[in-house]
Amino acid sequence: MDDITGLAALARRYKVGLHVDCCLGSFIVPFLEKAGFPIAPFDFRVEGVTAISCDTHKYGFAPKGSSVIMYRDAELRNYQYFVYPDWAGGAYGSPSLAGSRPGALIAGAWATMQFMGQDGYLKSCRSIVTCAKSIEAAIREEIPELYVLGEPVSSVVAFASNTPSVNVLEVGDIMSTKGWHLNGLSNPAAVHIACTRLTTKMTDQFIQDLKESVVEAKDKPVGKGTMVSIYGLNVSSPVGPALVSRLAMAFLDAMYIA
Repeated sequence: MDDITGLAALARRYKVGLHVDCCLGSFIVPFLEKAGFPIAPFDFRVEGVTAISCDTHKYGFAPKGSSVIMYRDAELRNYQYFVYPDWAGGAYGSPSLAGSRPGALIAGAWATMQFMGQDGYLKSCRSIVTCAKSIEAAIREEIPELYVLGEPVSSVVAFASNTPSVNVLEVGDIMSTKGWHLNGLSNPAAVHIACTRLTTKMTDQFIQDLKESVVEAKDKPVGKGTMVSIYGLNVSSPVGPALVSRLAMAFLDAMYIA
């Protein structure tokens, strides 16, 4: 997690705003303190923080497509509005550049939050972060071929290889054959898991599968799995990033083909 207090001090010194992207942390990070986990200040209690974004569709469990942005005061929020008084169709005002909004998503987000409540989100936070801490501890203490990146504070644990004999992206691809959907990272090459309520029931299985995947990947010729193909290509040569960009664009183009 970024040093929000330090960044806020810089923002105050240079008289600029500081936006905190809490979209992934969403309904996990704000409940860490109540759940008994250590967390540095990151919200409006930190002088200098001027805006915070939070996705209700991630750990808030609302329908995907809904999100929230909060401002320190109403004056800042006014800059978000789009108002066009000279439109031929009459005065036009919108909360943002976007016009029409899906009411069903808004209703779904409201209903989900009412159903979960403070206690529901607190319980969810505690179980998910406990799961992540267990996975972190297992990697640090029981899998010497891997190391944990940084100091995870919430639901995400990223790990990389400690030895040239293990390609961590190969480990990620082997994990996918065991039913785990993990994410590849680069600079350095790494893999991360974002723990969810589903993961909490499978923590021991994940750790066991990870141990077995490391053994399988050790000294094994690099395969042709998704992580190795995409993330390996990205760092394989100076043109790697350009090729990956073209692949991504081709994938997006395909979505528009009927």
